[in-house]
Amino acid sequence: MTSRNSKLSASLSLLLTIALFACSVSNQPAVTETSSPSAEAPTTEAAAPAVGDLQAVSLLGENLYAQVDTEGVIAEADAALAAAPDDVELLIAAGRARRNFWQYRGAIELYTRAIALAPDDWRAYRFRGHRHISLREFDLAVPDLERARSLAPHNWDVAYHLGLAYFVSGRFDDAANEYLRCLAMSDDPDANAAQSDDFRSCSQNADDPESMVAMTEWAVRALLRADRNNDADRLIDGVAPDLAIETNVAYYNDMLFYKGLMSANELLDLDEDSPYRLETVGFGIANWMLVNGQPESAIEIFEGIVADPWWPGFGRIAAEVELARMRGGA
Repeated sequence: MTSRNSKLSASLSLLLTIALFACSVSNQPAVTETSSPSAEAPTTEAAAPAVGDLQAVSLLGENLYAQVDTEGVIAEADAALAAAPDDVELLIAAGRARRNFWQYRGAIELYTRAIALAPDDWRAYRFRGHRHISLREFDLAVPDLERARSLAPHNWDVAYHLGLAYFVSGRFDDAANEYLRCLAMSDDPDANAAQSDDFRSCSQNADDPESMVAMTEWAVRALLRADRNNDADRLIDGVAPDLAIETNVAYYNDMLFYKGLMSANELLDLDEDSPYRLETVGFGIANWMLVNGQPESAIEIFEGIVADPWWPGFGRIAAEVELARMRGGA
């Protein structure tokens, strides 16, 4: 390792320690940026959540547990469903009630029932595919999300999660193409017509910078891994350095990092008041380092990310994939 990389590595080690300490002492987890209506951050304080059932085993061998719903959110949704057990809307609602408590096995069962009742409804495929990603079941996530795309080709959330499923499966070209497909529909008449309060269309990339930044940043991640640097540079250059971003700050800051306007040290220097978690901003930086000749620094960040107990996060899942692949387990 060069002297420059040694200094960077030492700085990253210190910053990662600080960032993980901040995550552990924060009473309310920092905003998790899934850029989707189904945000992972629970509505209750999670300093010491009650541990629920085993949901999955991480790609590095860690048992991943649900949380217990102590406020009765799930019980309320289940009571409504019990009165009309074949109501697709209530099945989906009961599944989504479980998301903030990481009870993904039960959610998948409910979405499967919804699919049996309404096989041409794209929503249950989208939600079930998302939950298969959460449980590290990428081979099941991809066909669900591809089916959702065939039923709702203009939907932003379908494209976003399908791109992610491709990415964590190592299908970087497919991931990049999916993100670019949605970004290209910014001015598409059919995509514009599909937009509604209940349907986030890919046309939203044109007038909602929050959606555009999240989609673009994952596209850049995939393009870099697919060795399509010219396409990545085009997207990076197209993002203005002065956007008003409030929710997807981490994704936007990663874009500013790619543009050379922010440093890795700046972005990794988190405290308990930071507007995002290490996993979101950190994975973008580590992914960039991985393809730019700094694998040791990338590995340090990946290891810091997977040390965070917030196991449903997309950055955490992707970091597990990278480390498992490097260790011969994926």
